[in-house]
Amino acid sequence: MKKLLAGGTLAVLAFGGMIATATSASAHTPSVSSDCGFVNVDLKYYQDAKVTVVIDGVTVEDTEFNGGFQKRYEENLGLDKAHEWTVTVDAYDGRDGTQYDWSQSGSIGVCQTPPPAEVVTPVVPEAVAGCAASLDDIVLPESTEAITYTKTEAGIVATLNSEDFIWPEELGAYVPQEDGSALLPTDVIVLEEDCEPSPSPSVEPSEEAPAPSDEPTTASPSPAPAETEELAATGATVGGAIAFAALLAAGGVALVWARKRMQQNA
Repeated sequence: MKKLLAGGTLAVLAFGGMIATATSASAHTPSVSSDCGFVNVDLKYYQDAKVTVVIDGVTVEDTEFNGGFQKRYEENLGLDKAHEWTVTVDAYDGRDGTQYDWSQSGSIGVCQTPPPAEVVTPVVPEAVAGCAASLDDIVLPESTEAITYTKTEAGIVATLNSEDFIWPEELGAYVPQEDGSALLPTDVIVLEEDCEPSPSPSVEPSEEAPAPSDEPTTASPSPAPAETEELAATGATVGGAIAFAALLAAGGVALVWARKRMQQNA
């Protein structure tokens, strides 16, 4: 009787152990919830396992854990867009290491209508003109919260900084590009002009001194004596001047002779 009771007790204990083991192994409890702005992952009663979380095609979690794992994901889950997610659990226990593997996918709809994009117009800088003008002479417009300006060989490129801004239907001098930017061509703001060649300074030939000649040159007449010029100025002739001088000389001689006679008679 005692042997029978002992055997029954062992059987009960063994059966209870099997039930406990089965319950423990099958108690893996994965749970995922999502709503506007979040995805929540809660994994319980696992032995060694690995969890992978993918949101909008990007793996945001790839972690091994033991026992349990809980985490809430909110980054990049804006309310103005729809999102998709997938949670995968690779449980290492169970038959072939795949018995308790688990995966679930879901989505989150648009929770808030985004505000309309703001219309912004790119700035056209002041044009330059000249025979040597180039794009380097253009003052680049200052970049703003909405638009970034850069220079390229083709001209000035205006780029929107985010989807919160859009171009107007008519861009004026700017040309829409396939990548969403706008191009202001160089020839619109750089007005080239033909350069006129500067005149070369003319060199006038210097006057050369006349070459010496072997032929005698006619001597220039000597200037007339000063007396002649003075006599000519008074209207007297050379002959008259000589006669007048002789008369004075004769008078002087007569005066001297008369004085001598007077002295002798005295």
